[in-house]
Amino acid sequence: MDFLLRYEVWFILALALVAIDVVIGLDFILFSFGVGAGLTGASIFFEETVPLPYTADWESLLTFFAVMSLVILVPLRYVVRKTRRGEEGQDINRY
Repeated sequence: MDFLLRYEVWFILALALVAIDVVIGLDFILFSFGVGAGLTGASIFFEETVPLPYTADWESLLTFFAVMSLVILVPLRYVVRKTRRGEEGQDINRY
């Protein structure tokens, strides 16, 4: 599991998850996980500048990834759901 300690892996995972979400359109579910992977990769990349305690082992990195993805997912789903309610009344195809 040493590959999870490399920031390149997290950045590639972030790009792949965001690209899949854009292509398939899963209502920003994979987008939030992609942002979480990007933040995890950035924390590993800037480890020498800002020493963070969770960058030492892969278990802590996976926990950070999961927590950050959920922290981003919950408000993002709320915002998307709220904006979609406002668009329902303004549909030009409704007669």
